[in-house]
Amino acid sequence: MSPSRFTPSRRTVLAGLAASPFALAAGSRLAFAQPTSGTLSIAVFDWAEIGVKPVFAAYEAARPGVKIEYSILPSSGPELRQTLLSRRLANKLPDITYLADIFATQFADAGITADMRTFLNSGGPITMTSLAKPFLDQYLVVSGPNKDGIFGLPIGADTVVLYYNKKHFDDAGIPYPDDTWTFEKQIEVATALTQKNGTTTTRYGLAASVPWHATYVPGILALGDTLLDDKNMYKLQTEAAIKLFTMYWDQVKAGVLASSTQINQLGTMQQAFGSGAASMIQSVRALVPSIRDAMTDDWDVALEPTINGVRKTGMGSIAQAITPQGEANNKDLAYDYLNWFYSEDGGMKVLTSTYGTVPPVEALYNSPIWTDLPGPPYDNRVFAESIQYGAMNPTSIPADVQAVVDTELLKAEEAVVLNNVPVAEALKNAEAIINEAMARNLAAG
Repeated sequence: MSPSRFTPSRRTVLAGLAASPFALAAGSRLAFAQPTSGTLSIAVFDWAEIGVKPVFAAYEAARPGVKIEYSILPSSGPELRQTLLSRRLANKLPDITYLADIFATQFADAGITADMRTFLNSGGPITMTSLAKPFLDQYLVVSGPNKDGIFGLPIGADTVVLYYNKKHFDDAGIPYPDDTWTFEKQIEVATALTQKNGTTTTRYGLAASVPWHATYVPGILALGDTLLDDKNMYKLQTEAAIKLFTMYWDQVKAGVLASSTQINQLGTMQQAFGSGAASMIQSVRALVPSIRDAMTDDWDVALEPTINGVRKTGMGSIAQAITPQGEANNKDLAYDYLNWFYSEDGGMKVLTSTYGTVPPVEALYNSPIWTDLPGPPYDNRVFAESIQYGAMNPTSIPADVQAVVDTELLKAEEAVVLNNVPVAEALKNAEAIINEAMARNLAAG
């Protein structure tokens, strides 16, 4: 789950992993024939280039004679789609391309990505059961000509967790967040940690992007409802939706919670936390490297609190997929790269060393390649445990519509917070425009 959002029984130890075929491969060198020559082309997102270049270098070092040629993809939705569609029409797709969860169905239907079940069933160490199912399911196409196909492999397992400033808690004499926290407890503590100069908030107790699907989707599910109806249309006037948005926006109006507008004024979510302008934030593992760079106070992470007695947390991912051209022309090298990429002594070791990724491979949830990195964060089990509570944005939402959703829910937030428009009315207005976009997309086929 990229922070940009493209405008990208409790588990403690996974019983039985040691007996699985991949668990054996995870801690050892891959015992498969390795290519000694060839060139693999990979297209990566612009913001991911710095982080992935060491991965490519490590693969070339592990496979003398093999070269990786990479190209850059724009991360904004319209530009990304146009770039890959143009490459497909020109028969110039790379062997492997990056994508995000919201593009899985669209790219599959456009012939940009190939069905990854062929790779997952090819007999290598990475199989259908190797990758975390909640994240793999984000690339499962649920309708249309590619129904039941898997058109992407998650690169990381990113769920929303609660970051907290330990110094702020210590100064206030408040115990750190734990697994018993409820939403109400979180707000109680956030209120105590908030600092004001008159009516102006100088330090927020909590920062959270409310119009972000990783905030409202799990909240609505925890309250016993769903985001979409049985006709795949948004339902934002339900009791659950109105209650969820009200819970958050009431705290924005009270000056306790920094939401989208306030966060933008502070810079970014990680800057708000790193500068001490927010005592807690709700966000993803991908922010860890920038927080470690910016933060001078000590800090850690905890599981997201429960809502209505239910723990649900937002989740998302970016992925990589072999293209039809890669499958036809460079399959062996593409398969070898992916098997190496997801191994403990391969790409996962390189990628997790930056603190920004949780391996999407279940056998590596407790691997020292990321759990033994020096803190902060210290409580790394939070990132792995939270996966079982993951609630993904519905995969049936087209990428074009998601852009409308993001815009309209931000407008709704501003209407409620700045103009005192009732939450139900603001959501009704947003729902109407969003469902018009859904209907247009459906009519366009």
